[in-house]
Amino acid sequence: MFFLFLYNIFSLDKKFVQFFYRVPYIALTCTLELIENTSARLKIIEILSNYFRSVIVLSSDDLLSSIYLCLNQLAPAYEGIELGVAETNLMKAIAQCTGRTLAQIKTDVQEVGDLGIVAEGSRSNQRTMFQPAPLTVSSVYTRLKEIAQMTGSASVTKKLDKIQSLFVACRFTEARYLIRSLAGKLRIGLAEQSVLQALALACTMTPPKPTFPPEILDASKKMSNDTFKQKYDETALILKTTYCECPNYDKIIPVLLKEGIKELPNKCKITPGIPMKPMLAHPTKGVQEVLTRFDGLKFTCEWKYDGERAQIHFAEDGKISIYSRNQENNTSKYPDIIGRFKNTQGENVKSCILDCEAVAWDNDKKQILPFQILSTRKRKVM
Repeated sequence: MFFLFLYNIFSLDKKFVQFFYRVPYIALTCTLELIENTSARLKIIEILSNYFRSVIVLSSDDLLSSIYLCLNQLAPAYEGIELGVAETNLMKAIAQCTGRTLAQIKTDVQEVGDLGIVAEGSRSNQRTMFQPAPLTVSSVYTRLKEIAQMTGSASVTKKLDKIQSLFVACRFTEARYLIRSLAGKLRIGLAEQSVLQALALACTMTPPKPTFPPEILDASKKMSNDTFKQKYDETALILKTTYCECPNYDKIIPVLLKEGIKELPNKCKITPGIPMKPMLAHPTKGVQEVLTRFDGLKFTCEWKYDGERAQIHFAEDGKISIYSRNQENNTSKYPDIIGRFKNTQGENVKSCILDCEAVAWDNDKKQILPFQILSTRKRKVM
């Protein structure tokens, strides 16, 4: 593992170090393997935070790519960038690179139940005349994004070529997690909240600084346990709140690295066009529990409509977008909402965000229809 092993070069300039050093992909996959073999959530957060600390110190430019690969994402959810590589095509790529037959690969997958492990075993038996250059986190992320964005009649062939070029360069556990990433199933049980918590812990222990060497490698050594926990909780709250309001790592991570955690609320705000994380209802056993919880407080109630969450964004340039609770872009699914929006817009409203529930409506009977009617509407068009 490469965690914080370059202490002896801290006299060098940070740009000089980062020019020659990029985070190896094997460092990330070894971290993912540790997480996969760990069941305790706090231990998982500790393992991942140590990896993030190393990236912050040695190659902060790779932090964004690392986070996306940990989450098995390539971009914010609302951008709709997905790999979409069929398992059969992945099997073909593995077979062509390892000299095995497609039938052998399929048999192994049926027995093992994990194409990633089959790929790792197949790769370990393959010998190459010339070993390709080691994979880095940034190069893998870039190529995965290129694969996801390929379209057209010949896109499948082009995707397979890129997948094969990545696969032959894999070492040890890299093949397992590369194939899993391509299949869209990382299979390590790492939730996004754990990633945010690990990032908060990393930033608390090793605060990102534009200077090199960093001023502090482990802030916990200079604080009492209570003081450190309080600072850690504050950092986690700022980070999670910012992400709920602006769930876009492309915007959050640069600010975090250059200006620090405290600047996030000032630089990454609620913005029309970037769907917020929705506030979800907390289930209760009955009305009495609600009244007890809000005893002595003022509160309002509203009807629970049987529809679909619709977060409507009206930007200053006049563009209207509609997002689902999972931040998927459903704009093309609701042209009627967009058509009526301008009729309800006030003269002084330049931009706004509406958190709504879209429901089916019967024009003749003037009543709301069941959700099943709404669900038959054609899905979004990409």
